Amino acid sequence: MKTVPILNLKGGVAKTSTAVNLAAILAGDYKKRVLLVDADSQCNTTEFFGGDPASGSLADVLRHEYDGGVYAVSCIQASNFPGVDLLAGDDSLMDLDLTKAETGTAKAAVLRDMALLLAEEDRYDVCIVDCPPAFNAASAAALAAADEVIIPIKLDAFSLRGMTNLLRQLANARTINPALRLSGILPTMWYRSERIQEAEETLRGSGLPVFPHIRRTDKVDEMTFDQEPLIVCNPRCAACVDYRRFIREWLNLGGGAAYV
Repeated sequence: MKTVPILNLKGGVAKTSTAVNLAAILAGDYKKRVLLVDADSQCNTTEFFGGDPASGSLADVLRHEYDGGVYAVSCIQASNFPGVDLLAGDDSLMDLDLTKAETGTAKAAVLRDMALLLAEEDRYDVCIVDCPPAFNAASAAALAAADEVIIPIKLDAFSLRGMTNLLRQLANARTINPALRLSGILPTMWYRSERIQEAEETLRGSGLPVFPHIRRTDKVDEMTFDQEPLIVCNPRCAACVDYRRFIREWLNLGGGAAYV
């Protein structure tokens, strides 16, 4: 099983849209067995896929006494989309404090041990983690478990400047997980504009791996009302076409091969 956080410390860059459509396309188009972990206290992924935090949540898992990931596996539930299971989020995730020395290390290990246990059981092909726009207990746990990271980015000056800090955090995370790699950066909400195209060219010239962009479309917002991924509610829209193209490239790289 490959574990892949969708991570950016900046909000509003389409992390959740990327996570839910990546999960749905992998399950629907490629018949992959997908586990989706909602690590964001806003719980949008959980709501989107009909999860019930009362049946067990990531916050419960991170507060649970260390047991090698057994309790974490017991909290996984079926989603409302075939082929996608869910470890739900809830708003108590915001109460978890990584700065407490006595709990920080254990929290960072929990998802890693869950991932190792699930890999031994061969239950899933991929685990996707929808991370919060912050470096906290949940995102640290995701990075401890990760094989690689996908970074969605909106092509504006604030997001581009924030990449330096994010890459530094990834480098720091390798002290816990030396195998962690950057799979690629995914430009989202792209539209035809001289500034946006210049920003994309700058990003592609940085030496970092960059995936094909995802075009901006109102259909992504409409998807959240329908509570259906794009391959169900708007399979021909620009964003769905682009997400499928991005996923094809990611899978062709080994699902995906790690670059950095």
